[in-house]
Formats: sequence, structure tokens, C-alpha cells
Amino acid sequence: MQIKDIILKDVKSHSSSSKSDAPPEAKNLTQDENIKRHLEGLNLITPLYALNVFGCFRLSAVIHRLRQEGMDIVTEFVTFGNKTFACYMLKQRHEEIQEEAS
Repeated sequence: MQIKDIILKDVKSHSSSSKSDAPPEAKNLTQDENIKRHLEGLNLITPLYALNVFGCFRLSAVIHRLRQEGMDIVTEFVTFGNKTFACYMLKQRHEEIQEEAS
């Protein structure tokens, strides 16, 4: 199995996500804080998930700010159907997925 296949499996579960999937404390946090916590939970995040759950239209901007704060975030581009999009995760999660793919 390839790394993209493993990521795509996770990403497919994001398609039905909504605000109700956000943790209860999410409403009291900024988008940056919510996305940071989500990544720290060793989760993947896509622009669609960020929009549906956290109301974030510009995930790449949030990722840029988190990287400036020192977070080691990896970007994988995934193609699903005829759409290609970014999928972000911490380096630690990326390494786990690479091991799983081996």
C-alpha cells in the first residue's frame, strides 16, 4: 500500500464532517488554536474539513502561521477523482503513515 492510499482513506472520512464534529471547547478557541490542537492529536486536516468543522476558509494561511510558530507540518497533495488538494499533518504522523505503507 502506498502512503497516498493511506492518507486518502483518512481523507474520505472527512467528507461528511460538520461543526458537530468539533470538540466542545472549539467554540472558545481561534481557528489557529483549533487547527493546532487537531494536528497535535496526530490527525490529518484538509481544507474541506477545516471549513466544515472550524469555519476556516484559508487553511493554508493558518498552516503558514503555525509553521512560523515552529510546528513541523508536512504537506501531501492527494488526488481524489479529478480534484487535487493539500492534506496537512505533523511530521510525526507522516512518519507513522510512511511506516504503515512499508
